[in-house]
Order: sequence, then C-alpha cells, then structure tokens
Amino acid sequence: MTPRNPQHRHSPAQSPVKPLNRAVQAALLGMALAVPLGMAMVAQPAWAQTDVEAQFNIAAGPLGSALTQFASIAGVTVSFDPAHANGQKTAGLQGRYTTDAGLRQLLAASKLEAVRHDNGSYSLLPIVASGTALQLGATSISGALTESAYGPVDGYVATRSATATKTDTPILEIPQTINVVTAAQVETQGARNLTQALRYTPGLNTGGFTDRNSIADEITSRGFAPTPLYLDGAYIPYAGSLGGAPQIDPYTLERIEVLKGPSSVLYGQNQPGGLINMVSKRPTSEQRNQVKLGAGSYNRVNGAFDTSGPLDDQKQFLYRLVGVADKGNEQVDHNNSQRMLLAPSLTWNMNDETALTLLAQVQRDDGVPDYQSLPRIGSLDRGPNGERINRHFFSGDTNFNDYKRDQYVFGYDFTHDFSEDLKYRSSARYTDVRDRYKGFYLRSFVTEGGVTDYTRANRAKVDWHQHNIAYTIDNNLEYKFNTGALEHTTLMGVDYRHFTRKYDGYNANNVLPVDLYGKNNYDTSSVTPTLTTQWDNTLRQTGVYLQDQIKLDKWILTIGGRQDWAEINNKDLLASTHESKRDSQFTGRVGLTYVTDFGLAPYVSYSESFLPTLGTAAPERGGKAFEPTKGEQYEVGVKYQPFEKTLITASVYEVKQKNVLTGDVVYPEYMAQSGEMRSRGIELEVKSSLDNIDVMAAASYMDSFYTKDTWGNQDHRNEAQSPVSASMWVDYHFTQANLNGLTFGAGARYTGRKPGDAANSFDVPSWVVYDATVSYDMSKLDASLRGLQTRLNVQNIFDREYVSDCNYSFGCYYGQERVASVEMTYDW
Repeated sequence: MTPRNPQHRHSPAQSPVKPLNRAVQAALLGMALAVPLGMAMVAQPAWAQTDVEAQFNIAAGPLGSALTQFASIAGVTVSFDPAHANGQKTAGLQGRYTTDAGLRQLLAASKLEAVRHDNGSYSLLPIVASGTALQLGATSISGALTESAYGPVDGYVATRSATATKTDTPILEIPQTINVVTAAQVETQGARNLTQALRYTPGLNTGGFTDRNSIADEITSRGFAPTPLYLDGAYIPYAGSLGGAPQIDPYTLERIEVLKGPSSVLYGQNQPGGLINMVSKRPTSEQRNQVKLGAGSYNRVNGAFDTSGPLDDQKQFLYRLVGVADKGNEQVDHNNSQRMLLAPSLTWNMNDETALTLLAQVQRDDGVPDYQSLPRIGSLDRGPNGERINRHFFSGDTNFNDYKRDQYVFGYDFTHDFSEDLKYRSSARYTDVRDRYKGFYLRSFVTEGGVTDYTRANRAKVDWHQHNIAYTIDNNLEYKFNTGALEHTTLMGVDYRHFTRKYDGYNANNVLPVDLYGKNNYDTSSVTPTLTTQWDNTLRQTGVYLQDQIKLDKWILTIGGRQDWAEINNKDLLASTHESKRDSQFTGRVGLTYVTDFGLAPYVSYSESFLPTLGTAAPERGGKAFEPTKGEQYEVGVKYQPFEKTLITASVYEVKQKNVLTGDVVYPEYMAQSGEMRSRGIELEVKSSLDNIDVMAAASYMDSFYTKDTWGNQDHRNEAQSPVSASMWVDYHFTQANLNGLTFGAGARYTGRKPGDAANSFDVPSWVVYDATVSYDMSKLDASLRGLQTRLNVQNIFDREYVSDCNYSFGCYYGQERVASVEMTYDW
C-alpha cells in the first residue's frame, strides 16, 4: 500500500530452488504434454504417425537424455517419472526406425516399458517382477512429473509448484491457494512488468501508482500490503513505496507464483496476505534460441534475446543468456524509462546425481518517472471549474526529476541425490540495488487569506538515495520413506536472511506551487532539498524448519513448524539514535487434502506468520518492547483438475493480523499494540486449454476491516483493496485453412467500488477495462518462415479514463490509458 504521506517512508525493519538433475531436466524438456492414463483421449493428430520412419543418431548414455532426443526427433510426446529413469543407461539408437520400433529398441534392457495412447503419445511405466508394465490408476499417473515445479509450463495451466512446500508438489495436493502465471501468459498479454503480469490473478490489487509507474511493483494480497517478493525462493529487499527495491523483468522468468495467506513456516517473517515467488529461466539441455523486437505507444521500442543449450557433446555443461533492452516515454508528460539487462546462467551436471547452477542478473534502469499522486478533487471528483486534471499532467520539474537504478543478483543452486529417496538442496542469492529518485509529490491545496485555491497545490521536493543489500542462504534435505501404509515426504532445513539498508533523504517543502490545470514554470532550481533523514538499518533472520507431507491412500496431511530468531538494528544517523530488537518466534502450519480418482481435491488448512515490530510502549505501561505482529489464516477450498490442461480452484478464507501498532488513547505521544485487521473472502480461478480455446477466469469477494483501532477507524473497511474484483481472458486459435495460425485473445478486468481512505470518508467508483491481442504464426503463410511470429497487444482498448485507486485525499491515481504494442518473435 502506498504510504498515506510520502514523507513517512516504510522502514525495512517493519517489513529453493534447485536445478533438476540431468535426467530430470532431459525428461522434462522432451515432454510437450503428458497424458494421464484413465482419461479420454483425443483423436490422433497428423503429426503422431507412428508408422513413419525417422533417422536416429542417439549415442549411448543416460536414458533420460536419450529419451529427450528421441522425442524431439520423432516429434512425439513421451511422459514418464524421471525418478524411474534416474541411473539407467541405454545403448543408444542408430539408423532408421518407426516410432514404436525405435522406442522399444531405446528401452531395451531398461526397467521401463512404453504404453502408447490413442493420440499418439507415450507413457513409460516401470516393469514389475512378472515382466509386465505396472498398471497405475489415474491418481498415481497424475503425480508423475509431467512438468517441473522449477521449470517452464506448456501454456497457461501449471499443475506443479514448489513455492508452497519447497518440494516439487502437484498443486492439487497443496492445502493452500496458489496461483501461477506462466511465461506464456505474460507473453500473450504483453505484460511489461510484474504488476501487469498479475492483473488477471484473483485476490490481488495491482492498481495505484504501480499501475503505470515503471520503477516499482507493489501488490496487495487479501487486503495486506506490500506483498513480499521472492526470486527463486530468496527474499528480495523492499524499503518503501518509491525506490530501494530491485525490479525483476518478467522476460527473465519461467513462472510467477502467488502463495496466498501466511507463509512464515518456510520463509520466516512475512505479511499475512501471502507472498509472490518469481522463478528464473534455467539452462536447457537442448539448444533453443529466441529474438524479439517490438515497438509501441509513447515511442517505445524494445528488444530481447534468449539463447540456451549445451556447451559440450556430453551435455555436462549447459548455458543460458537472456538480454533485454527497452526504451520509451510514459503516460505522464516528460516521463520516460529505459532498461538494459543481461541474465547469464550456467549449469554443471557433475554426474547423474549432482548438479550446480550459477545464476546472475545485471540491470541498469534510467528515466524520468513521477510519483504523480493526485488530489481527490480534480481527479476522482471534478475541480472548481468542472474540469478534471489531465491524465498527462506532470507535477514535477523537467530540470530536476530523474531516476537511476543499478541492480545485481548473483546466486547458485546445488542439488545432490544421495538416492532416489534422499535429496539435498542448497541455494543462495545475493541482491545489491542502488538507486536515486528525484521528484515531487503534492502535499495540499494552496491557502491564501483563509481561502483555499483548489486549482493549485503545494509540493514537496525530494532527492532520495538508497543502497540496499540482501543475501539469503537455504539448505534442506528431502527424505521420502514409508511407515507402514503412510508415505512420507519430509523436509528439514535451515535458512538465513541478512538485509542492510542505507538511506539518505533530502527534502524541501518551500517549493513553488503547481497549477493543476494550466502551464507551469518548471524552474525550481533555486530550491535545494536538504538532508533530513539518514538511516542505516540491518535485519538478520535465522530459521529452522521441518515439514512432512504424509499420504495415506487418497489423504494427504501437510504439517510443518519453524523456529525463527530475528534481530533488527535501526540507526538514525542524524538523530544519533539506535534502536534494536531481538525476537524469537515459532510458527506452524497444518493442512489436510483428499485427492479423488477423478481429479477433485477438497482441503482445509491453518497457517501462521509473524513480522517483527520496533518500538516500546509508554513508560507508564512498563515501556515493554513491542511483540511481533502476528497473522493467522483458516482456509477451506477445493481444487479440480478434470483434464491435464484444466485447473479450477475455489477457496474461502479468514486472515487475522494481530498486535498491529495504533495510537495509545491515554498517552498519545506513544504507540500501543492494540490494533487488529481481519479479512474474510472467497476466491475462484479457472484456467483451461481445450482444443483450440484457452480460458482464464477469476473472481474474488473480500470483507476486510479494521476490527480494533484507536485512530477512529475501528469497524471501517480496509482501503487497501476493493471488496469485489473479477477478470476473464479467452484465446481462440483458428484452424480453418485460410485462418490457420491466427490467434485472437480478449480480456476484461473489473474492480468494484472501494473506500478511498481509512476513514471511509469517500469511495472510488468501480471500473472495467478491456484488453486484446492478435498473433499470427508466419510459418502458416510460408514454410520458410518457421519460428517467426507477430503479435499485437492493446490494453484498455476503449481508452476508458478512470481512477484506479485512492488511499487518502491526496493519494489518487489515474489508470493506464490505451496503449498498443507490436512485437515480432523468431524462435529456432
């Protein structure tokens, strides 16, 4: 949530990914689609003719890698559990074979047998002692690794996740709401940043200043903000609404996962609304390349490339290099932004059991953004002359406004499989971000002689410098074992988080007022901001966690606990004061899921979170240090996966946040820890890809209130998020001869009426906007253009003018006007 007064910045103190082993990576890369047994099959497509011979030249070696090559050459889908191929070898395949004969030859002397489905795809099943393939039911097959929780997703429908459990788990088995936005969805909808990528996700608010401000991604989840961001399970530093945080470009990601509700059991201190985990692109065992060029509204031009593959014939070393270049103007006059980004990564497959991946990102952002918080009178309501402030209005100074950010991310993921049942993972991330924000924000209307002039506003001039560093280390063991009829997946781990923030805030209030409706003199160089705030903050956290996922037939019990030790040190260098606080906190989580044979999975869960709080109560009350703010959630839901590419989730929840700071009614110069917030709601999401139609639909209803408060807001509705929101997106892929290769997509985003401030003194009206995309596969026009695709994206196609959010009387923001972009992508 944007601060109600930008002068009061957020204090940061108030606030595992593994690479798959070589066999798993190879198997997953060879699967474009996995087909569970026991499910109706579509007619065999033209490309799956198994009696057609192909030339194979597959060397002897690991079975998983060989199967990947085979699937690519034969042009078929081969699905299997990589654990069944782990450690197995093949003599290779040389010569011309039909698909059936070649696959049988490749599997000779292995412990797997191929089962062919009606649509031409294959499932590989382990051979039992009798010499026949083990016949498993639909539930067992659906648990096979049709995709990796750490890797790409074919289309919009993800079926696995590691964010909620730190293990590769089917989403059906996770007793908590998790929404996944895939790279395919990001590309189709033309999202430039994380905020835009999450617009069609239920239970989130993406309005406000980050709706069109290119330097920040600040999301509200289930009424709580800011939702903490993670990259590959590692904490990303956050230090306030403007500046101080890195911004991860969505082109570098395979998927974006939103875990709803408290999540301290696996991640430590967090907000109770949930977290957002972004999963990086990783090196691939097969060569693939992409180049993208685009242009759009506001004279924007962009380019990107993504190249990946093996560095040696044995595929022991794999690489990936992602690059982004982007430059253009913005909706507000005189605003612009540009980005240069390189993200290299390298995987070393030491053997079939051990792998090390090194990852990095180097990014430079530059431009002239503006906070552009507008008064309610003139934006939401018409001004004194019946006018509204223009959407392009610039409240700053072209000679002063500026923004620069240098960010660096370095890390590693290491995995070692002691056996099929015991796995070790270690990951670390180091994030360094330096930025400088220079701009203005509007403070109040001008008052002269006791008369308020609603056409002019006083401004504050700011020059904020930040240098933030965060590094995290996570080590865990995953052990699978049985105790009688119970199947256990136990996770034991220890992690460490270290975050430092250095902030210099230069501010000036005696700045010339700005005319909200006319031309302005931008020469304010005579006013120089002075150093008013200088902070040096450090946060340390060490956590030990234990989780067990216990299966009994169709029942799955997920239970976990964590002990954290947190330390906060806040130094005010100008005031020469030093506040420190140490906390230890235990958090728990328990959930029960029942997975039916036909893909229905009802569940119930309870989870907890905590967030350290600095300060002490009034001396008259003992001067006791504040306890951590605590969160707890009860959730009941159901997930349904009737087909492999369809996932429906629905949930009902209640989240409470206790020990919230509020005013002390007896000693008003002190704070008291007597506030409380509560959110209750319903969320629904549908994602489906059937034949030539893709559908995404989402809806949420939320009652979020200040249940305890001494500021006068008790029983008021929370202004952070609208109670009602809904969205829908549909893609249609034409297959008719004259339109084959054409895809048309359209979507609508609705946000209901919400309070404009904590006092509920005014409301922000509801709004709905529409988006669309058209793309064409150029190979359908000419076979020589294979791999070339063009795309047109339009957001807010009817150019609706609306206020997307307000959080106080001078904190209103226009939504993004109509913007269009055209891109051409070439894959080979």
